[in-house]
Amino acid sequence: MKRTVLYIVFLSINIGFCQYQQKAGQPYAEPDLLLWKNDTIQIQTFPLYCWSKFDQNKLFGSENVKPECWGCLKNYTAEWKIINDKLYLSNIYSFNFKRDNIKADLNKLFPDKMENNLVLADWYSGNLFVPKGKNIWMSQSPGFPIYESEWNLTFKKGKMENKVFKTGNYHKSIYSQDPKEIVSFIDNKLDQETRTKLKNKRISILFKTGKSKNDYSVFIKGVDDKNLEAKLINTLKMLPDFDYYYRHGEELNLTIPFTYVDNRH
Repeated sequence: MKRTVLYIVFLSINIGFCQYQQKAGQPYAEPDLLLWKNDTIQIQTFPLYCWSKFDQNKLFGSENVKPECWGCLKNYTAEWKIINDKLYLSNIYSFNFKRDNIKADLNKLFPDKMENNLVLADWYSGNLFVPKGKNIWMSQSPGFPIYESEWNLTFKKGKMENKVFKTGNYHKSIYSQDPKEIVSFIDNKLDQETRTKLKNKRISILFKTGKSKNDYSVFIKGVDDKNLEAKLINTLKMLPDFDYYYRHGEELNLTIPFTYVDNRH
């Protein structure tokens, strides 16, 4: 008796990381802290980078503070507060503060700007992305989190000018979570003649996420017949939904590859 084999392989997610620290696809970095709305929130936006005199090697004076983890670049955790719609710097802790108890001397760093132990971040004009709710973790190490909701706070010279709240920031489809669902969908949608033409072919299927769970792209490799390729693409674009990810004000275009081989006899 011949053995019947049908398999589809789910491969790793590929993500193109951005160069600038505040882009949506940035690798994970030790978060700053934001005290806002009676909560302490970890944020992945770093206003201190925009300070014209910023040099993390000089934040702690003569203390030699280095991050003690693989791939970590930041040696500090800045603490921020929003008071009366203004952004203030309240502390700069060393990366290892729980062990070394080192903090930056804000009076020395900002000798003319300290008021009530706070520094108005008037050098900062840009967005502050404040996560809320549950999160999922994307990509391989170091990766980055995506939260179900997010505040986008817009500042100009340290003063908040606008705030927008968005929820529903990720959707994981059964078609990316269980590859057998892809096989079942193809079987149900394609006629027998077309399925026969696909037999014993090793086909790479690339899904690219878009602006919603219904907006995604499909690319095929391994099918020489252009008509057959187009038919398979059109079929896969009929999926009721696919993955969707939104972070730091952007929809993420993530490539999710599958390998499809039909060896059934």
